[in-house]
Amino acid sequence: MRNKKDRLLIINRIRQLAAKKKERRQGRKKKARRQNQVLLPPPRVPRKIRRYKSSNKYFLPKKESKPLTQIKSEFVKKYLPENLKYITETENSPFNLNSIRKEKYKTDGVIKIPVNFSVLDNPDESFPVLRQLISALLLEDNDKVVFDYEKCQNIELSTQILVDIVLIDYYKLRKICKSIERQKRDVFPIVGHINLINENLLKLIYSVGSPVNLGIKQIDFPDIVKCKLRIHNNRKEKDIEKLMAQKELDTTEMAEYIIECMRKVNRKLSHEKLDDLCTVIGEILINAEEHSTTQHRFSIGYFKEENESGNHFGLFRLVILNFGKTIYEKFKSVDCPNQEIVTQMNNLSVNFTKKSLFSSGEFEEESLWTLYALQEGVTSVLHESKKRGNGFIRFIESFYNIKDSNAVDNTTKMLLVSGRTRIIFDGKYSVENTIKTNGEQFKVMTFNDSKNIEDKPDKECVLHSKNYFPGTMISAKILLNDENFKQI
Repeated sequence: MRNKKDRLLIINRIRQLAAKKKERRQGRKKKARRQNQVLLPPPRVPRKIRRYKSSNKYFLPKKESKPLTQIKSEFVKKYLPENLKYITETENSPFNLNSIRKEKYKTDGVIKIPVNFSVLDNPDESFPVLRQLISALLLEDNDKVVFDYEKCQNIELSTQILVDIVLIDYYKLRKICKSIERQKRDVFPIVGHINLINENLLKLIYSVGSPVNLGIKQIDFPDIVKCKLRIHNNRKEKDIEKLMAQKELDTTEMAEYIIECMRKVNRKLSHEKLDDLCTVIGEILINAEEHSTTQHRFSIGYFKEENESGNHFGLFRLVILNFGKTIYEKFKSVDCPNQEIVTQMNNLSVNFTKKSLFSSGEFEEESLWTLYALQEGVTSVLHESKKRGNGFIRFIESFYNIKDSNAVDNTTKMLLVSGRTRIIFDGKYSVENTIKTNGEQFKVMTFNDSKNIEDKPDKECVLHSKNYFPGTMISAKILLNDENFKQI
């Protein structure tokens, strides 16, 4: 019989075997549970933490930041506002972005304004400056862009307005992109100016220029009467009655502005001429809306009073413009509704070709058709009434009514710019009354001594330009002498 010590050893051995058996049984149960269980990854941490630092294999890796110029290019392609988009995408436009990109400008953010900044009087120097501006804003990698006015002595109003239209849409783009950019960086540069010392330039810019139109700063000057830039977006308003009401409001404000300018030099228009002026301005504003591809119309006025050597006078400036098909492109399009007028223009082109009156780069079909479009009764839309097609010829007459006389002076002139055509109204030629074959009277302005539209116009007044304007612009500059001084 075994002793007590042997029994204890046997009992301990049995307990150890039982414990191992129990452990193996529990291990088999755990393994079964693991086999039947779907293993899920741990929950993802918030994105703000995940995008910057994480070692967990389930987190997204941090993306490498794109070059600034690439980010700008993507924003420009997606979010460029309507007017800036149109002028930078139109093929013949001097502001075409693809064309500017090929120039590979390196402005370093400094836009040097020429002595005479005018796309009308000095286009060969002024258009490249506008191209440089678009390059500096949209293509180059600049922290800031500044206008350097050190050499500038004169800024023509329509040129300043082109700059401001670009800047207005540019700031819209900048605001949109800053709200989208993840790190809220200023991908696009800020804009400013340096060396703005010239008093006349300072008055123009701080009365109706960029600081005013961007809502940054405005200064009132006692010798300046301003009519700030008005931008009418026809696309936003579809109600015909509201559109007409807005046109009436703009017409009234423009007419009152002209009256105030004339009052400064002790002059006034008769009631008949005032009514005529309001009607004409209204028609021009309607035309600017109808012919705008972007359905935007821009208008602005600026008057500066002068007293020199006892002479009291003022210089009145007015600009109305739109972006879209040019006058020639409207009539040349197969979609032009008024094919009767198109037929007349084609016949006129045939006659000019037979007479060898066209000359490349000087007077081309575009110039002829644009001139013909100014005559009374000529319109690209179908006649709704006999009054349609009278707008511009009456505007010319009102222009001559406001100025002192039809005599030519070195200051007073009006320009019509559309595409590559420039037509200059300086008083050398006036509106003439003529009679059609059916005995009906109508008004014409042919810019020649024969007063016949089938004869070639004066090449000094109707000319072809190598610089294309993507729309139509009217720019008037009128010298107004003091009526009291004239009587003395």
